[in-house]
Amino acid sequence: MPSKNHTHEQHFLLSAKARSLSIPQIAEWDEETVFKTFRELRWPKTGGEPYCPICGSVDHYFIKGRRQWRCKDCGRTYSVTSGTWLHSSNLPLKTILIAIVLLANAVKGVSASQLMRHLDVQYKTAYTLYHKLRSALLKTRYDQPAMKGEIQTDGAYLNPYKRPANRAMDRPDGDRESSMPESCILVIRQAGEKGKGATRTLTYVIDKENAKDIQYHVEDNVQPGSTIVSDEHSAYGNLQVNFERVVVNHKICYCGPAGENTNQAESFFARFRRMFKGQIHRASREYLELYANEVAYREDTRRWDNGRIAFDMLGRMLTLADDSPFRGYWSRSRRNPAVASLESPPSFPLAA
Repeated sequence: MPSKNHTHEQHFLLSAKARSLSIPQIAEWDEETVFKTFRELRWPKTGGEPYCPICGSVDHYFIKGRRQWRCKDCGRTYSVTSGTWLHSSNLPLKTILIAIVLLANAVKGVSASQLMRHLDVQYKTAYTLYHKLRSALLKTRYDQPAMKGEIQTDGAYLNPYKRPANRAMDRPDGDRESSMPESCILVIRQAGEKGKGATRTLTYVIDKENAKDIQYHVEDNVQPGSTIVSDEHSAYGNLQVNFERVVVNHKICYCGPAGENTNQAESFFARFRRMFKGQIHRASREYLELYANEVAYREDTRRWDNGRIAFDMLGRMLTLADDSPFRGYWSRSRRNPAVASLESPPSFPLAA
């Protein structure tokens, strides 16, 4: 029987602390409140006071009817989204904010068609907006110092084009399984305090679990001397040179004699598979990095309230100064699907 002093702690996601922002709340905001929110996220260092994204001048005058500013030094006109990854978007600011809150609330993501119906926009609009967010999360993932302490790493294979097997009698044209090679998603997770899960997650798409790629990514993101926990795969053997390596032989046991395990890495893969099967269904190798990193971000922020997640997502899109690769995505003359260029540090190229 449970002890009389036993108390059941409510899960964070079920508590009121997890809900700090809602769609009905945003719906009641007037345009000025939404505009002020965007300004504060766009220019956080100045408390929302704008400065020219071209020359950096703070000398300007405000065009009230257009909600834009004109720089008195260079003469350029700019808005709250100019020079950001939301540049040239025709969506109202409130619609963008509602979209971000919807995505922040979806712990396993949503499909572009579902977002399309929520916002009453074209599929192309929902698709590019979501991918702009995913690419912003990938672009800004190196804004923290290198990992340290206990690091769990593992790899899982996924064929983005693979279709479920059908009965032989239903295959008049032969096997329907895709001939595309499988892709391996390598995850590196920094474990937190006992019972608190992981605190930071990085993902990489590689051809297979091989010593070269694994050593490169781990050494590039983890401080020397940290403890690396992995399974018995031989590709992780080189890590014992610069790190203290702990091996969990999954062929023999679920965890080691001292309780060592790769549960945090497996937790990531469990959420990724649920998102992929339930929402994405199909993805090109080119964009797997975006989907994997989105799940990594959701894992790392699972203990944040939804308002903090939404404003963090939107802030990342508004503070990136370069141009999003998904701007003009559906225009053949401007389409730039080179997602690999989003990486800040150098990385091994993805297979074609």
